[in-house]
Amino acid sequence: MSHVLLNNEGRRAAGGRPEDGAASRAACGVTGMKDAISFEGVAKAYGDSTALHTTNLAVREGEFLSLLGPSGSGKSTILNIIAGAVAPTSGRVLLDGKDVSTVPPRERGLGMVFQNYALLPHLNVFDNVAFPLRIRGLGKDEIATRVRGALERVGLTGYERRRPREMSGGQQQRVGIARCIVYSPSVILMDEPLGALDKKLRDQLQGEIKRLHKDLGTTLVYVTHDQEEALNLSDRVCLMNGGRIAQIGTPDELYFEPVSEFVADFVGESNLIEGTVMADGRVTTADGLALAVHSTDGRAVGARVKVLVRPEKIAALDGESSVANGENVCIGTVVQTSFVGGMSRIELQRPGGAPLLVKTISTRAAERLPVGQPVTVRWSARDSIVLKN
Repeated sequence: MSHVLLNNEGRRAAGGRPEDGAASRAACGVTGMKDAISFEGVAKAYGDSTALHTTNLAVREGEFLSLLGPSGSGKSTILNIIAGAVAPTSGRVLLDGKDVSTVPPRERGLGMVFQNYALLPHLNVFDNVAFPLRIRGLGKDEIATRVRGALERVGLTGYERRRPREMSGGQQQRVGIARCIVYSPSVILMDEPLGALDKKLRDQLQGEIKRLHKDLGTTLVYVTHDQEEALNLSDRVCLMNGGRIAQIGTPDELYFEPVSEFVADFVGESNLIEGTVMADGRVTTADGLALAVHSTDGRAVGARVKVLVRPEKIAALDGESSVANGENVCIGTVVQTSFVGGMSRIELQRPGGAPLLVKTISTRAAERLPVGQPVTVRWSARDSIVLKN
């Protein structure tokens, strides 16, 4: 498969507020790109319960966008509204610039891949993949050519005569993907397609989905509650919370520049340190820890803020080092260490202060820090991010 680097806008929005699409594209140097999917003031309510608050969202043509969030956050509601399985209570849904808010699902021309595979058990692989072509009235020769091509793309050449029950979960999901791409939809929707698979197989299929997207160049909207999956696969991630967009942006932006405590806590592990702005780029905690931060973002002196420091950005030094004084430097006592393969987690307790989580490259058991060991840690100002919300 060819590997083509796809463009993305790198746009970001918080709290579900409307975005100025033209201004965002110009600011990022992206012009002439079309919106494959647009939500204009879309909301969904079930009686007195609001599943999706008023939302403005644009998915660019050829983009891989993941809808990420906890259960009940609104991500599946967005997917179902795009698919036409759920009608919005208000607002408009546009596909390729055309209002499809009242268009039936079968007439939207979308591809769908489900978590439960949704294969027809009485049909073999060839006939399962050929099914959407037959209902579209294609000829026998064209069907055979397209099915062979789709199966080749997902690595199932030679499996044409097998029944779904004769295949593993991963192979069945590949059949589901082949059935989706065989009629070349311009937009593919995936609803937690890897949720029923074990971790090793999920990791493998993530790579295959990523390569397939780059090879096809189609627009792909992917629902998941797995943050690592979203960060690995996506051009952009739309993080949902309580029926609103908490933040939308590139994986780098959500991880290194979260706009709120929810985003910082949901995407990766984090240390959130409370403090008071003392000067531009300077924050002090209640227990006297001096912090140099990347930016105080116009916060007034005396403002209460939370500072994010990712655990892997903290360097641990053995013992009570002579650098124990200064900004972004402190001593903590080891409370617990956890071996998680390539990384080790070290939980520290600061005297009179909040605990700190540190991640380091793993070492052998005999070389790990014992519980009760005092450890000096430090980190840089550029890795200290003041949260906006």
